[in-house]
Amino acid sequence: IMLHSTLALSLLLIAVTSNLAMAIKKEKRAPQTLSRGWGDEITWVQTYEEGLYQAKKSNKPLMVIHHLEDCQYCQALKNAFAENEEIQEMAQNNFVMLNLM
Repeated sequence: IMLHSTLALSLLLIAVTSNLAMAIKKEKRAPQTLSRGWGDEITWVQTYEEGLYQAKKSNKPLMVIHHLEDCQYCQALKNAFAENEEIQEMAQNNFVMLNLM
């Protein structure tokens, strides 16, 4: 089931990124939490080491979101990720989440 969830989320994120890459808002907000705008309701770990520890402890895969503030594709993916409740719920319940810039 985890492999299916991981594959489904990956395919969804790829599809959304390719479709929304040109629909990027120019407005930038300063991130206030570890989510950096990717989802404040998600529990985020602070470091890669903490992520590995939590992943092993919880038997969940570690999902690393690596992005740049100036990347239009990253911003399109962030908007799609943050606005989709199903993705937010899947990320919170099925993964240990780490956000890197």
